[in-house]
Amino acid sequence: MSATKPTGRIQTPHFSPTSSREIQSPASSNRVQTPHIHPTSSSSFQTPQMPPKEPSNNRRLTTIPKEASKECGYQKGPKEVMVLKATESFTYEFKECEKRMFHATVATESQFFRVKVFDISLKDKFIPRKVIAISDYIGRNGFLEIYSASSVSDVSANRKMEISYRLVQIANGTPKIEYLCSQCTVKYMSVNYLLQKNVREDCTYYEIQDNTGRMEVVVYGRLTYINCEEGDKLKLFCFELAFNADKWQLRSVFHSYIKVGILWESSKECGYQKGPKEVMVLKATESFTYEFKECEKRMFHATVATESQFFRVKVFDISLKDKFIPRKVIAISDYIGRNGFLEIYSASSVSDVSANRKMEISYRLVQIANGTPKIEYLCSQCTVKYVNGVYTVYKVSHNCTYYEIQDNTGKMEVVVHGRLIYINCEEGDKLKLFCFELAFNEDKWQLRSVKHSYIKVGILRECLSSKGVINRGHNRPKLPMMS
Repeated sequence: MSATKPTGRIQTPHFSPTSSREIQSPASSNRVQTPHIHPTSSSSFQTPQMPPKEPSNNRRLTTIPKEASKECGYQKGPKEVMVLKATESFTYEFKECEKRMFHATVATESQFFRVKVFDISLKDKFIPRKVIAISDYIGRNGFLEIYSASSVSDVSANRKMEISYRLVQIANGTPKIEYLCSQCTVKYMSVNYLLQKNVREDCTYYEIQDNTGRMEVVVYGRLTYINCEEGDKLKLFCFELAFNADKWQLRSVFHSYIKVGILWESSKECGYQKGPKEVMVLKATESFTYEFKECEKRMFHATVATESQFFRVKVFDISLKDKFIPRKVIAISDYIGRNGFLEIYSASSVSDVSANRKMEISYRLVQIANGTPKIEYLCSQCTVKYVNGVYTVYKVSHNCTYYEIQDNTGKMEVVVHGRLIYINCEEGDKLKLFCFELAFNEDKWQLRSVKHSYIKVGILRECLSSKGVINRGHNRPKLPMMS
């Protein structure tokens, strides 16, 4: 959308760069707009109904910031922000009396901020997607610091804040190592990466990597006791980016925090792959019909692994089903890598490997490959992905196309289409989801069925009906393919 598109507001070429901030301000509708700026414009006189809508629309035209915005010194406020995420509270000092804090990320329509909260009684204010007003805080070193003398108050439930999906992506995202290494000033970063671990004397070194490079992380003090293993995912909060000798490092500081997570993502390959690739089969679904047009088309899903990676597989030749036996080592050739899956067709080759061929796959890797990502983890993602997992059905809509799933970290909506609306499941059942798209809809994350999605329903072995949880009023016939 160009800046010259009529919006009911005067926008003339001679506005200075600083005036763009004035245009975007929520208070901009109160600005005096006089005819002498553009005498011929008939739109210079606005009706009372128009101004409230303009700021939100114009914010979408602005450049999205790549880094957290900064404020310096005491800020009276109030500043209205939406909470994007918050960490658990943690102890950062043990001297004399224990001191605790937590980190958070908040945003306005056009900026996002990193926050340090030193009053943990405010934790219940920092709920994702909640709009709050903060006052009497300090801006320091790229963070907004909130103390017990600060004020954090609820905003009217009618107050809506339209924050672009792109801004949320960047605020919750992880900067590439290549980008960090290009920086020439010391900054404080909140990131998460793969790691290798090396313990030395009074500190611990981690080597982190992504698809653009590697970097060293140095942690001191209380953080050296973090229990993590190679292959885990480290979520780093408030780490100093500094240059040491001839390389960049991320170093822990007084208020640093680490959360260890499991990397739930399968490895990816793109385009045609000649192979052969030797893999061990971890699991496979039943075959199912995914299309009824002209001729019936069938497929099945599988998960395979090497010693260091695991892959999601779509198999479109069901005559290969007897090759995909758990713990069996096979060689696959002439397959396609697409959208995070390896796709095997009738023209592909799947062959047995010598019985003497042993593949040592760690228990940890099998756990991750066969595991279910937490809903909290899914809601923190900034790119669309495809998800496999087992979740408890919390609620079933009357038309059986919406499910609400939950785990101990949150809730999420599952939207199903087409053949999958006939799946017979009830509140309290377990849903095994295969190849569901993770997508952002308006202000929330959803899992959506796509062409190759598959559902298997399991019964939760608890007497939920005795608690009045199960409602059996939405039964539909099962499709034969799902039996």
